[in-house]
Amino acid sequence: MFKVFLVEDEIVVREGIRKNIQWEQYGFSFAGDAPDGELALPLIRDIQPDLLITDIKMPFMDGLALSELVRKELPRTKIVIISGYDDFAYAQQAIRMGVEQYLLKPVIKEKMVELLISLQKKMEAEQQQREYLSMFQREAQEYEAFSRRRFFEQLVTGGLSVSEIYETAKSMEIELTAPGYNILLFSFSSAEYNGSAPEGYTEALAKLQDRVTYYFLSHADLILFRWNITTHAVLIKGGPDEIEERTQQCVSGIQSLCEEAGREVNWHIACGTPVARLSALPMCFSEASRILSYRYLCPAEHILTEESIQNLQKAHTGETASRKPEIDQERVRCFISSGSAEEIDPFIEQLLHSAGEDGVPLAMFCRYLIMTVYFAAAAYIDSIKCHTDSFWPPELRPKDNIATPDEARGYLRQIMQHAIRLRDRESKKQQHDLLKKAIAFIDESYPDESISLDKVAQRVNISPNYFSAMFSQEIGQTFVEYLTGKRISEAKRMLRQTEMRSSEIAYAVGFRDSHYFSFVFKKVTGSTPSEYRKGDKR
Repeated sequence: MFKVFLVEDEIVVREGIRKNIQWEQYGFSFAGDAPDGELALPLIRDIQPDLLITDIKMPFMDGLALSELVRKELPRTKIVIISGYDDFAYAQQAIRMGVEQYLLKPVIKEKMVELLISLQKKMEAEQQQREYLSMFQREAQEYEAFSRRRFFEQLVTGGLSVSEIYETAKSMEIELTAPGYNILLFSFSSAEYNGSAPEGYTEALAKLQDRVTYYFLSHADLILFRWNITTHAVLIKGGPDEIEERTQQCVSGIQSLCEEAGREVNWHIACGTPVARLSALPMCFSEASRILSYRYLCPAEHILTEESIQNLQKAHTGETASRKPEIDQERVRCFISSGSAEEIDPFIEQLLHSAGEDGVPLAMFCRYLIMTVYFAAAAYIDSIKCHTDSFWPPELRPKDNIATPDEARGYLRQIMQHAIRLRDRESKKQQHDLLKKAIAFIDESYPDESISLDKVAQRVNISPNYFSAMFSQEIGQTFVEYLTGKRISEAKRMLRQTEMRSSEIAYAVGFRDSHYFSFVFKKVTGSTPSEYRKGDKR
């Protein structure tokens, strides 16, 4: 039922319209009335009617002034103007405002009924289009869209000017304006994940991915985008007094979802410090990234903060004050297996800080540090079948002349960059084979309406999260964009080369609803199926 609100200063006319129309019979419910615009406005704001019927000439606030305010605040509300004044100037002004109809008094019941029937059909069609758009957006998981991901990457790394940010956001229909912002990063992967191979499919990861997707689709104020294979970022917007609370609510929401997954999933969360300008987001993102990179040295600390890291560092400093520096090779191996090139420098600083150098000569400490990291990296490279002797350049062999922390930093950076390059090369070999299998399966199964990212990931034994990131990274489209493109491409061929009805083609290419198929077809091609068949558009 669509809600109707009536504004009319003449009580006899108001009562007559309210009582003499069988609103429910025509798909409407009478939600309220008022004698003038001033009294009506707060009620309209509260009720948010689908249809407003209002007189023009009223005391305190007339119908045109009321209509102008309602049009701005409730753009979907249909407006019908009624008046006893046969004045073309009023009609022109009402038309410019976008009112649906201009009726003269006395309002004949038959005319009102005819108008309601017409409006009900129009409003139902618009409502269906909104529902289809919402469905299309949910299925496409808009935060995964490739162009959207590239935009947010540039936003948080300083690759766009403020004017470019707003211009691009407007073209993508992303609302960024807010008094304050914060960046939250979170990563999750299976407990057995090794960065040298695609992450395997597990029910726990699949369920967690579904829950995370649903959580952010139901929180429109939180903008989610993917950062890399295992890490997502969230742009949080809010006023100065609420940004901290919204950040904490987001942390708690993700924490709850991850804890439900149990020990099968490794997860970590880190946040930046809120900022007041979009231009300051790179600084906020950099801080969150630095804090998140501590997950390799503090794997048991799931929610990482500046305070928790400082406490851990103080505790570690107290423990190492009376003994020689020590570096856990397993932590180094863990970083090389799943860390990113952007995290290398923060990780090196963490190693230098956590190991300490009290009680040993500086040169000896630096040589100990590089040897420890070298052996950890070499062991990892051997474990992924890249034998050290074949893949380790002579210039990266341990050097005896390294004596300062800066020299150690430079050498460690080279070692880790090389190890991560080898890891990614091995991973890409396997990704390529799996991607070929996945695309072959999609190309074969696209007519199946139940095909999904999760089903394809399970078929090739990759976690949905990993598969989604790998697919968009390598193909330049999301899974849904590719699947939709495949279906629409085949539909275009069938429209031009067969006599099948549009509804038959819809089912043949995997759409359960022929009307939704028509909506998606026009969204993708710019023309309806019938227009395309006639050759009106290509």
